Amino acid sequence: MKFLSTALLLLGVISQPILAEFSFTSTAEHNGVPVPQSEINLRPFEPGTLGRIRSRTVDAGDPKIGATTLRRVRRTNPIATSTNWCGSVRTTTSTNQIKLIHGSFQHPTCTQRPGITTYPQAAAAWIGIDGDSWTTALLQAGTVCKINNSTGIVENEVWWQWVPSGAYTIANIPVFAGDWFDITINTTSATAANIKIINTSRGYTQSFNIYTGATLARVDADWVVERPYYGTALAGFAQFTQVWFQNAYATLTSGTNLGITGAKQYQIPSPNGCASAEFDNAKLYASVAP
Repeated sequence: MKFLSTALLLLGVISQPILAEFSFTSTAEHNGVPVPQSEINLRPFEPGTLGRIRSRTVDAGDPKIGATTLRRVRRTNPIATSTNWCGSVRTTTSTNQIKLIHGSFQHPTCTQRPGITTYPQAAAAWIGIDGDSWTTALLQAGTVCKINNSTGIVENEVWWQWVPSGAYTIANIPVFAGDWFDITINTTSATAANIKIINTSRGYTQSFNIYTGATLARVDADWVVERPYYGTALAGFAQFTQVWFQNAYATLTSGTNLGITGAKQYQIPSPNGCASAEFDNAKLYASVAP
């Protein structure tokens, strides 16, 4: 997918220049006080691609990611492997679609993975709708840590994206290792949605009203730690402290909620992989695989 090549600063009411019909508005608060539009700092995520739809791999009953890591997994959960997704995907039917998805997680501490010389090294944690069984669109929001070179300096960012349009960094929300985030994505139609991202550790809230995005099927609920793409290549997968997704649920158009139980658990096989497991219906975790 293509992204902006210029460092365009986006303020106030923002129109996505890649697809002329794609637009959104954004507001922000800090400790309950509105942030002036002139201080809302959104910019195209650079370099390259973040939040790519899951790379296709073959489902596997035993991805060999380390028995000790998966000790708590409910064995009824389907297990599958991916080159870039590690986490839970709960799929529903087209007749009872996902209206809303919610989750909270702690932004991890990231370090260079020993023996890996591919840069940047990165790990992204996010929640989203679609991108697994429905592969033409994906709406997602989360955080990412990135290490650009062997100096080991870590950059932490919060971002959102409606694939196939480009991702946006939300530069006016600070993010540090250990910060807790609470994210809600509420669809108002297959092509429109509201996103609320809260850094609960620091009192920052960012809200988006998004119009005429790529059509969602609204059948996949995703809680994922991702090895992101930069350009057309996978980044080196940074080491990260265990990511717990909590209060994880998706609300269907019927009004009922889906949780983690029964969700497909994606794993990134070793070497240099990631293991995910359900803890209970509202919690899952993703860990660096041995």
